[in-house]
Amino acid sequence: DVLFFTNYGKVYRIRGHQIPEYSRTSKGIPAINLLKMDQDEKIRSIISINNKSNELTDEHSLVFVTKQGITKRVYLSEFARINQNGKIAIGLKEDDELIDVKLTDGNAEIFIASSNGKVVRFNESDVRCMGRTASGVKGINVGDGEVVGVATSLEGKYILVISEYGYGKMSAMEDYRLTKRGSQGVLTIKTSDKNGNLAKIVAVDGEEDILVVTNLGIIIRTSLKEVKVAGRNTLGVRI
Repeated sequence: DVLFFTNYGKVYRIRGHQIPEYSRTSKGIPAINLLKMDQDEKIRSIISINNKSNELTDEHSLVFVTKQGITKRVYLSEFARINQNGKIAIGLKEDDELIDVKLTDGNAEIFIASSNGKVVRFNESDVRCMGRTASGVKGINVGDGEVVGVATSLEGKYILVISEYGYGKMSAMEDYRLTKRGSQGVLTIKTSDKNGNLAKIVAVDGEEDILVVTNLGIIIRTSLKEVKVAGRNTLGVRI
């Protein structure tokens, strides 16, 4: 099964075989043809749930992060049944929206990035599990920025950061000081007129290829071996 989470804080669930397979250059079909989304809803996160190998347990949960830095954790079992019209997954304030959702095992460390170039790192256990409609608690103090990405320690050993104008670098997860949730975090990349604000963070192992997609739909594939490992407070290289 595949869970689709939208900016409105709703979740939809469909079978993987219901998603048609197309060529790389085809346009695909509108998501609204598969999901009964509202007109202004946008998909923010997609999580594949495959428990045939019994790898998922009652301790697995979903961690939600909103644009304003609100974080919430819900047991995965809360989403066992979802009707075609979707289900509320997180209660949002009027001027907030969901940015990303991560599947965790109860012992992960969470990394939340703000557009001002800062990242906070904390244990997911700092956020107790709540009901579906709860709003959550402050995960990061975004200051004058907004949340642009989320990563977990289950996904890799480096944090890859990319700025608006295509600059990026990798830093070891240990370079980020472990703090309590709700802090401003530490600087992960220098933001300037040259490289723009922080656009995305991803947890990687350093051996993968990455696909970077622009707002115009242009995609570039790059080996992470060509992206240097650098300290947090640096500019990075053009990706």
